Amino acid sequence: MRSLTKFLGLYSILFSCVFAQTQPQSKDVAQIVASMSEFRDISAWKTRTGLIRFSADGKYLAVSAKKVDVVVYSTETGKVLSRIDGKGFHAFSFSADGKYAVAQNAVDGSMGIFEVESGKLVRSIRGLGATSQISKVFGGTGIINQFNGIFPPVILEMGQVPISNDWKSILVNKNDSEFVLHDFDTGEQKFELNHADYSGGKERAKIAMAILVGGGALYLGSSSNAKFSPKGTYLMIANGNREPSLWKATTGQLVAKFNSTARVMHHVFSPDETMVATTDYEGVTCVWDTSTGKLLSTIGSKKVGGKAAAWTADSSKIIVIPSERVADLAAFDPKTGAELLVFKGSAPDGALFSDNLKFVATRPYKNKSVLFQLWDVETGKLITTVPRSKDQDAISSIKWNPNDQYFVTSEGLKQEVKLWNTRGELLQVLAHSTIPMEFSSDGKFLATGGRLANDKTDIGYVWEFSKEPRADERIGMLR
Repeated sequence: MRSLTKFLGLYSILFSCVFAQTQPQSKDVAQIVASMSEFRDISAWKTRTGLIRFSADGKYLAVSAKKVDVVVYSTETGKVLSRIDGKGFHAFSFSADGKYAVAQNAVDGSMGIFEVESGKLVRSIRGLGATSQISKVFGGTGIINQFNGIFPPVILEMGQVPISNDWKSILVNKNDSEFVLHDFDTGEQKFELNHADYSGGKERAKIAMAILVGGGALYLGSSSNAKFSPKGTYLMIANGNREPSLWKATTGQLVAKFNSTARVMHHVFSPDETMVATTDYEGVTCVWDTSTGKLLSTIGSKKVGGKAAAWTADSSKIIVIPSERVADLAAFDPKTGAELLVFKGSAPDGALFSDNLKFVATRPYKNKSVLFQLWDVETGKLITTVPRSKDQDAISSIKWNPNDQYFVTSEGLKQEVKLWNTRGELLQVLAHSTIPMEFSSDGKFLATGGRLANDKTDIGYVWEFSKEPRADERIGMLR
């Protein structure tokens, strides 16, 4: 009898363990606190970009809408506060204090500044000048360099408006070669930045070349790529010519025009602003001193190229994504170009870094057995490899929680969002949710697109997190 009782007890424990791994728990990590019926879904086929963006204090949430460009919600109540329309936006940002919203028009690059709670237009700033219509299609500032966690990054989500972190200066692209810094508070022009001698003939030739190469049109077209340094001291402009220019954002002074052997579009500042890395079309990365404009090191070559992806938080290493599909993600000394770390076996087709640059998730190239890999950025150590089932699509989007506690993934436009912890454990599948996805700055809320159960009606969701999720709140786990 004692043996039978012992057997039944053991069986009960085993059954409970199996059941716990396969059945939803009574309490999830994230719960829906509001739905947004005004949300309009992303459509790559209809060239519709999506927007889900919190204000810095998490008080407001802006989403791409059905009847206007943007609708602003109260995060806490889920109520609509205002509607903002500009006949098409490709960039949107909340001001640091949350009182205003700045939107960039998709056609001419002009800026509109709106009151958040009323939706009232406060002022407009003129954008692109006399350039061709086809140039304007590819035009804009800041969209190529904006990593939105999407593969590819610029097709599906609106970018951030090119504005300094102190919210004193807005950058406006006049004609892909001439740029103007405007004062945010007054809208008045502060400085003109003559990035390059403008030539209508050269511009048309560049656009024609972009059309001929087909898939490279967005990258080679008139998409001037400008970005402020983390503290707003500098501004870098790279529009596909061989002389990207570095400016003092506070004075409009030209620091340097860097000489490259190939066209440059991509660049990334170090967190301490002392360096900036540029990557040209041939895959060569150059690291420059921002105070002097001096070349510090060169990483890669035509044969073994890559793309500068990110820096470590202390600016001691720069991480490069290889252009060779069989190569590994690697970290280099920015001052010498020496290789310091190799993320062995990463073979990334895309790498997304956490906000604090502590973790990086990579999506392997042509490896259908792996969904993603998770790494420690500082050491290059592999934390976990998450397997991919035969009928599972590849990751198309990754977004990180600012506290580095969680991240969310999506495997397509209509696939449900999945929530993971930094050990690579699946915590929750967010029912009926879709991309886009965005965390609030305090990590308390997550906003996603979504669909009702009939799979026909667009809707958005606001999710709220438990402060300290326990292991028994998980609905599944991948080993």
